[in-house]
Amino acid sequence: MEIVISGGKVALSSDEIKTPQAAKARQIANFLPRPELLWDAVIVHNQDDNTTSIRFDTMAGPIRILLPVAQGFEFHIIHDSETGPRILGTFRSAKLSVRAVAFRISEFLRTHGLK
Repeated sequence: MEIVISGGKVALSSDEIKTPQAAKARQIANFLPRPELLWDAVIVHNQDDNTTSIRFDTMAGPIRILLPVAQGFEFHIIHDSETGPRILGTFRSAKLSVRAVAFRISEFLRTHGLK
């Protein structure tokens, strides 16, 4: 599922967003190694902040994997708690394949007891 945030309003995506970040988010979501991650993954396109992320609902609350704005920057793993967003971790993916990034996300969530 894909969600678009624009002008402070949240809506289900009816059109395909055609940015490099959106394409990469779809590829990562398709390569997630565990079925429960595939079912729960929601791609969020925040046009107000010009960001794309993959969101998972976990036992600790929503977790977002914020995609880098350009090649060579870091992925941020963010927990959206009641007190506000908190960065749980970051990792670089300059030379990693999309499949390797999906595996790293899966392992981070598994080892931290989130999924």
